[in-house]
Amino acid sequence: MLKFKQMLHARALPICASLVFSAVFHPAAAQPTQVTPLSPLASTLDPAFAVDWMQLVYDHVKAETVDAPSASRVYAYAGVTLYEAVRPGIPGDVSLSTQIKNAPIFPSPDPTLVYDWPTVANGALQMIVNYMLPKDDALQAAAALHDKQLAARQSVVGNDVAQRSQAQGETLGKAILAWASTDKAAEAIANAKTYKLPTGSKWDYIITTAGTIPVGSYWGTVRPFALEKSNVCNIPFNIEPSSDPNSTFYKQAMEVKTVGDNLTAEQKAIANWWVDTPGLTGAPSGHWVALENQMLALLHLKLDKAAEMYAMVGITIGDSFISCWELKYEKPILRPVTYINRYISPRWQPFLATPPFPTYNSGHSVASQAAADMLTALFGQVAFTDTTHVKDGQAARSFTSFQSAAAEAAISRLYGGIHFRIDIENGVRQGQCVAQQVLARIHLHPAS
Repeated sequence: MLKFKQMLHARALPICASLVFSAVFHPAAAQPTQVTPLSPLASTLDPAFAVDWMQLVYDHVKAETVDAPSASRVYAYAGVTLYEAVRPGIPGDVSLSTQIKNAPIFPSPDPTLVYDWPTVANGALQMIVNYMLPKDDALQAAAALHDKQLAARQSVVGNDVAQRSQAQGETLGKAILAWASTDKAAEAIANAKTYKLPTGSKWDYIITTAGTIPVGSYWGTVRPFALEKSNVCNIPFNIEPSSDPNSTFYKQAMEVKTVGDNLTAEQKAIANWWVDTPGLTGAPSGHWVALENQMLALLHLKLDKAAEMYAMVGITIGDSFISCWELKYEKPILRPVTYINRYISPRWQPFLATPPFPTYNSGHSVASQAAADMLTALFGQVAFTDTTHVKDGQAARSFTSFQSAAAEAAISRLYGGIHFRIDIENGVRQGQCVAQQVLARIHLHPAS
């Protein structure tokens, strides 16, 4: 496993043609955290409590049917919160406050006092869940988990340390919530209710799911975490829409139909494994959070590395959906089922239900590639067996690397009949760009 101090400098990932780095953050300007001298190091602590919180977030993203872009935001803020709660217990690590967009200087604990980092995180994460997932079931589950974890830590560290740590967690949580409230997500959600699809071209997207509105139509206006702008990684739609049977667009549509009409059992299993429909699962980004949870046991991570992982992957996933959704609505393109019904086969239907947003480009491809690139930067090549949907009656799937999992997630959308190949391949390129942007701007271990 690569050492984390090398993770932001040692790995060169593919860079998309449109990527231009700007000097929004200079790693030399960051100051390593001063570890509270009497407190235990995070590298000595078990991160199992963090898995419980991330699983709770996943379960209630599912229960509340949080849409795909909004779900990525929940996971991103949870990852940032966990990291900032634990960071004072990681020698040399730097706060995200000077590296992510418009963040305040997050409150630090008194270096002369003893703190328990799991209890700090426990207090802060409850506040994040209460804000991001405000329905009663989530509030009750978060309160129950918080109280259980607080009692368990009190028995280990004593009441004084536990209460001081709880107070620090609440102070941190308030600061993060104040920052989150200014990211324009609320405005994006409100504006989406009155969004009108363009109708000037026969290639414009039209709703394929009766009774729905386009999801995330203004999500590209949400403040990114690390990207300079939401469109910095845009890959233009670079084939000419056409109904000519000799055109590339027609042939890509024929590929979707031909593949869909001849799916193997394995291709159906792949499509179902990665569908991650909101309300039936914890949304597409939640699949990668589930994989993170599995990495803790597989790689024997302690709390320091776990917190770094959740933060870096969370930021990457959050920015992936902002980036992808900005492009989806820049030029909303019709879905394969609309094209095929119109020009090839009027009764054809895809294997999977088509989601209610434009086709270009594939969110699964962008987010999965970006997450895989980040996990590879953190841990190198890792073979693993994904058990995310075993509880739902599906057979576990094994992969030889994070990249192989991302490639399968991307191609699953062709098997499902809901994306053209251009959506998938350009989506992969966009995901690579997002990961590179995050790696260029977020330095948990600045170069000395």
